[in-house]
Amino acid sequence: MQNSSSIIYLDHTDSTNLEMWRMIDSGQIEKELTVLQAGSQSKGRGLGQTSWESEPGKNLLFSVFLKPVFLAPGKQFMLSKAITLGIRDSLAASDSKSVYLIKWPNDIYAGRSKVAGTLIETRIMGKALQACVAGTGVNVNQKIFPGHIPNPVSLALLTGRRFDVAEVLQETLTCITRYYNLLKRGDFEHLDTAYLEHLLGYNKTMTYKTGDRQFEAMITGVTQNGKLRLCDNRGETREYVMKEVALVV
Repeated sequence: MQNSSSIIYLDHTDSTNLEMWRMIDSGQIEKELTVLQAGSQSKGRGLGQTSWESEPGKNLLFSVFLKPVFLAPGKQFMLSKAITLGIRDSLAASDSKSVYLIKWPNDIYAGRSKVAGTLIETRIMGKALQACVAGTGVNVNQKIFPGHIPNPVSLALLTGRRFDVAEVLQETLTCITRYYNLLKRGDFEHLDTAYLEHLLGYNKTMTYKTGDRQFEAMITGVTQNGKLRLCDNRGETREYVMKEVALVV
């Protein structure tokens, strides 16, 4: 399946998400599935206060514009699932020997190392999602990372070969489009099943941290609004919001 995305390329920007919102607000971008790609960013962002650092020209840095007006705000985590599954599938297509899993809510890991991350921002109008900008960073050809970045890895390090970043982008957009079309059709069951199938720690005991406390638990599910459901080794189940709990990797 081919995607019908329009791609705008910039050598450098502060953040593809920030720049795309500016272009949307100024009327420069109106078409759904428009993509803004950058060779480098000075203020790449992750969830919360985290940043995304990348060696210029080595990695895939892009944001995609979506208009999920068909989706109720209470179901916007389904949008996150569709985008994240698309990114995971594209990595698996590029590297069939590694196992790529989703680290809740939307990072992609190979083993215990992070290869991709996504920041999803939405605007709501009334009872519908008006707009979404999903910014993604994929470590493609970078082999040396700053020491303060925890457990990074790239496609090049995993496979021992160099990738064409443009080809990785096209595969990623094709996979995202496939899952986004499932979302448009209301096939939530397919998305739920696939997300859990590829979720790191699902039905597997691992170590988590909340505050200063570490504990053993397994993921038993993810709620409709994106909360992580953990069952600890005492059999007690609790739900956590983003940034409230972290997997110890």
